[in-house]
Amino acid sequence: MNAQKITRFVNQFWGNAILPAFAEYIRIPCKSPAFDRHWEKHGYLVDAANFLAEWARSQNVPGLRAEIIKKPGRTPLLFVDIPGTLPQTALFYGHLDKMPEAGTWHKGFGPWRPVIKNNRIYGRGTADNGYAFFALIAAIKCLATEKIPYHRCVVLLEACEESDSRDLPVYLQTLRTRIGKVALVLCSDCATYDYQNLWCTTSLRGIIEGTLHIATLKIPVHSGAGSGIIPSSFRIMRRLLGKIEDAATGKVLLKICHVKIPQTYKTQAHRVAKLLGKKVYTEFPLIGRMVQPVTKKHNELLLNRSWRPTLSVIGAEGLPHIEDAGSVLRPHITLQLSLRIPPFCNPHQVAKKLQKTLETTPPYGAHVKFTPTVIVSGWASNVIQPWLQKILDRTAKTYFGKPALSIGDGGSIGVIPVLQQAFPQAQFVLTGACGPQSNEHGPNESLYLPMAKKITCCIAEILAAPYK
Repeated sequence: MNAQKITRFVNQFWGNAILPAFAEYIRIPCKSPAFDRHWEKHGYLVDAANFLAEWARSQNVPGLRAEIIKKPGRTPLLFVDIPGTLPQTALFYGHLDKMPEAGTWHKGFGPWRPVIKNNRIYGRGTADNGYAFFALIAAIKCLATEKIPYHRCVVLLEACEESDSRDLPVYLQTLRTRIGKVALVLCSDCATYDYQNLWCTTSLRGIIEGTLHIATLKIPVHSGAGSGIIPSSFRIMRRLLGKIEDAATGKVLLKICHVKIPQTYKTQAHRVAKLLGKKVYTEFPLIGRMVQPVTKKHNELLLNRSWRPTLSVIGAEGLPHIEDAGSVLRPHITLQLSLRIPPFCNPHQVAKKLQKTLETTPPYGAHVKFTPTVIVSGWASNVIQPWLQKILDRTAKTYFGKPALSIGDGGSIGVIPVLQQAFPQAQFVLTGACGPQSNEHGPNESLYLPMAKKITCCIAEILAAPYK
């Protein structure tokens, strides 16, 4: 393959064919079902699937067939089958659903308003994960135009990833025969630690999310009368969280959430920490120089992010806004908890242990109820075969000037363990463009376009390489 020709084609295709369509996709508020209870009535997920399918068909990729599959009560799936001239099948996984608005965006920006500035395109669903399907079609279009042989590619683009991928296993079972034997699973929905390297994700954490409800009173009461007699629901909440997490260190206290970290992943973390140094934490928008990471040991920060459990409070109800806060004891408080767990943990057992720990013998006999809402398993890759490592290193050297880097990711992609179980002989390539300042899931989400273009070139190389 001629890297200069590939790069030139990809850059032109992004400018002429992708960016105008990408902007239209960003304008569709296709929030994941967990964040839009009326998603079927609104129809945005179907709109997005239809839009992407029609765009793909319009690119005249040889033999491309795009089909929207929709079972009653389930989110749509975009299934695309692209025949190739090489003997193997690659399965490309991605998603078209988006996270909600998530707070205030910069002036002139917004979740459904595409803006291009400083080599970035802003909007919800840019880095996570809207660009990926466009990049794949661009890569295959490039190979076909340059008459470079490539493997058959099957695309599963779901609309429920941000809601635990609960529908994809159903569709996967239906499509199993049509998909056939898979040699390679490719996903570009992962994190990248910088934009100077090709990053390959070797593990993902699992997650348990749920609501913790604490109640002591039927109605609010005057704090002057009740405080000192009736326990504060907020204080009870602090004690309950103290059963799960050491507040001083952030260490999760449930032994079931910890695993022995394999030496391979410790070695990866050490290598990456040596490369990145302080960039491991300075990529985050810290307030001033006084705010520090939980430790100054960079390799430990990477292992914390990928192979150790952490607890986060991601939502709350029952507390009034400051301007509405009267001198009363609040009768109840509800928190949304997010517990990240490492690979090899059984998420269902962890969820049961978490529920039992929170609900058993609550302080002062308060009413306490924990309801799990999301249970996702972690994932660790199989041993990378020499032929695949050779492809990745060659590809990375071609477009980044150095070999590929491997590291665990702190996020979760619930369907990856499902795909590994469905295709146990397949090799997995997980990469992505969610890097510094991308701020996926938060306000001002953006995609760094030079990285997206390089990822597109890498996808082309991977689809055209021999799988042996």
